[in-house]
Amino acid sequence: MRFLIAIAWVWVLMLSNCVGLKGQKHTYTESGGAVEVGGAEVGIDFRPEGTRPGSFMMSAMVVGGGMATFDGPFKWRIEAYGREGVHESLVVHRIRTRTEKTGRDEWFPADELGRKATFRKLRDRPGEVRARYPIPGLLKVMPEEDGKLDVWLDVSVQRTDATSRKLVRFSLDPSVKRQDEFIFLPVEVAQNIGTKPEDWEDSMWD
Repeated sequence: MRFLIAIAWVWVLMLSNCVGLKGQKHTYTESGGAVEVGGAEVGIDFRPEGTRPGSFMMSAMVVGGGMATFDGPFKWRIEAYGREGVHESLVVHRIRTRTEKTGRDEWFPADELGRKATFRKLRDRPGEVRARYPIPGLLKVMPEEDGKLDVWLDVSVQRTDATSRKLVRFSLDPSVKRQDEFIFLPVEVAQNIGTKPEDWEDSMWD
């Protein structure tokens, strides 16, 4: 009997870590895709941190769920893919942003940049490495209100044989995407055991 009660409690605890999510994301999409710097493919990712009025979350003892419209401001990061044994680190030196509709033209504080992000091996992609460079703070733009976003990056990639530095430009278009997801949290945790936080996967990033 005690065994059956224990099994029942384990089942409840497992279910209590299930989360369902249904909604939309207002985000940005790269018009021209990633750019090449020192043989590595460099791009920008965004993760919406705001929600629109009318969004709501609901939860119960065993299941959590919600419906929401995600929007800016955004967490953002620079992501680069390279080759194992060739690419070592990524550095972002300067960032400039400009919005089309509202005409905001801003430079990111250079003293908050300049650190190195190391290229790390990918679990399921032999021979490929990835560097993620989180940008401090939030990118305070709203896709519908601010419109198209241009981003200039002064970025360098350290290889085993040389360092390549380049000023690159990304043209980003506002986009709306579905965000339907059912997350089983114990599985999410297990999949990320033994990895650093910067290597964790999160479907909210684009």
